[in-house]
Amino acid sequence: MNAPCTFSIKNGGISQYFDVSYLDIVRNGDTSVLKQNQKTPFNQIIKKYEPTPNFLNDVNRIKFKHDLHRQIMSKRGKNLKELGTLSNNQKKSCKKVCENIINTVIFSRERNSDYKTGQYVVFVTLTLPSKQQHSDKQIKRLQTRYIENLQKTYGVKYYVWKAEAQKNGNIHFHLLLDKWIHHTVHRKLWNKQLDKLGYLDSFQSKHGHRNPNTTDVKSLKKDDKGRKIKNPTSYIVKYMTKFEFGKRPILGKLWGCSDEAKQLDYPKYQEGQPLFDHVVHLINSKKLKQVLKEDFFSFFSGRSYEVISTKYKKLWSDIKDFYKLQNGNIEPRTISQKEFIRLKNYIPEQTPTIPKIEILQQPTFEQVKLNYGNPAFWTNNLK
Repeated sequence: MNAPCTFSIKNGGISQYFDVSYLDIVRNGDTSVLKQNQKTPFNQIIKKYEPTPNFLNDVNRIKFKHDLHRQIMSKRGKNLKELGTLSNNQKKSCKKVCENIINTVIFSRERNSDYKTGQYVVFVTLTLPSKQQHSDKQIKRLQTRYIENLQKTYGVKYYVWKAEAQKNGNIHFHLLLDKWIHHTVHRKLWNKQLDKLGYLDSFQSKHGHRNPNTTDVKSLKKDDKGRKIKNPTSYIVKYMTKFEFGKRPILGKLWGCSDEAKQLDYPKYQEGQPLFDHVVHLINSKKLKQVLKEDFFSFFSGRSYEVISTKYKKLWSDIKDFYKLQNGNIEPRTISQKEFIRLKNYIPEQTPTIPKIEILQQPTFEQVKLNYGNPAFWTNNLK
């Protein structure tokens, strides 16, 4: 294909795509997928919704209206996602942020650095101590204040959160942070926010104290069953993008991340770069399985990081430097160039003289006539 090729290296494979702007083709875009063209009357119902004391009944009523609305829109040719679920694009974005946060923190940490002072990947769960009495939107505001406190006081830079529902109907949050903070601090900060809506008062009336265990903090070394996590990135991505049947939907926004996390990207290698041939050699080695092939896009699935770290040392080192550069641990590479210094006793060289060219004399008429015949013949002047 006569278009520049780019490889994007991910933890679970490699994406290959071509820049079609170099090709003289006509692309028929689908405007129906645009956000402004997907708005329906149901969106206005959600915006005007005001919660009642029985919040779970409100959720069931809204879900019933949304299911009817999906049936109507499906007859018009539009398939809407279920209420409280992530779309395919949202899953891709959430997966990208989670992968890049983990890779950035892991590759940026020194081998013998202290996890308490530097960056360290932590998984936090926030819950409610009693039955939910407020809307999801009101609880999310508490979570926003909690995250702002972590950023301003404890220097949290990268984070991503996901809202889910428990079996009892209460909303809870999963957070991926880049900073180790003691679990008692997390509990204190989250309970402080819950106290604004009176959840600590209802808990105290039943248990006699105001310090409920509403947070769960753990590293990415072992799962819930105590088994060692071999691939933290895959574990977190599945945890953050999973869908559990039989639970009530979350109204409103389902996930979010920091602005710094949005700017993180996968390492990319374009055609013409020094390590581009290394990626081509990896693709041709058949160590990754091609699971998708289209005109301008392909995806090769497999344990790309495991293969690169063992077989392609230069490429692996460049990937780690890429994440360190994104995190600000190293400076961008610059081409070393010495400063030009003129010598004190410098005498410029004399410009070379151009030798004179001898011009031959123009031949006479008799000479031309002798060599080439009568020149009048060539000028059509013969009489």
